[in-house]
Amino acid sequence: MERIAIIDHEYHKLYVEDIPDEILDAPEWDDEEAYIKDNYTFEGKWSWDYIVDTEYFPEGESDFIEVNFEDL
Repeated sequence: MERIAIIDHEYHKLYVEDIPDEILDAPEWDDEEAYIKDNYTFEGKWSWDYIVDTEYFPEGESDFIEVNFEDL
């Protein structure tokens, strides 16, 4: 499994997706960017990268909250 973050710069929207091993190991697998282009539609600039750890700083707080996507 690979966790990726995709940012839609036009609408300032963040997408987080876990790409399962079944897709990553498929013979037709190309790469993450091709996967995103096949599964998302953006009207403007977008970018992506891998997520290895996630920390969230709520407004007015000095300490971060560790985000565990499996708990959501």
